[in-house]
Amino acid sequence: MILEEGFEFNFTVEKIIDLPDESYYILLSEFDKKYLLPTKYYDEYNLKIGKEIRCRIDRINCNGRVFLEPKSPIYSIGDKDIFTLLEVKQKEKHRTKDKYLVIKAISSKTNRAIVVDFSSCLNYSLGENYLCEILKIKKAEMYLRLISKV
Repeated sequence: MILEEGFEFNFTVEKIIDLPDESYYILLSEFDKKYLLPTKYYDEYNLKIGKEIRCRIDRINCNGRVFLEPKSPIYSIGDKDIFTLLEVKQKEKHRTKDKYLVIKAISSKTNRAIVVDFSSCLNYSLGENYLCEILKIKKAEMYLRLISKV
């Protein structure tokens, strides 16, 4: 089986292991190969041992390491919902260490959402509710686009 970024496959949550750096789910693919998935991002996903989940191949690095993104049980790309904007935070890109700003947001379904490109949003107010569209899901974090104030 050839893995390609963007394709989805079924995986079974086999067990949880603790390694020196963090805890991981061991996922068994539909073609009998095992993969690691960090546990720290997926609390809201209710992943249980023995459960079958669908994952997208998010990225394959130059060393051949495969990064998976489980299908969210909460939202799908393109979904719209009401989010409350909480605070502006600085984040850092993993590879380049470049810093960028995001707005942390929450909804009635998740507390793991951010608005990345808010520079085009001229009049946003922290603490206010906005109708947002889910643009991307990465490490169980919803990337949002502000549509309108509610």
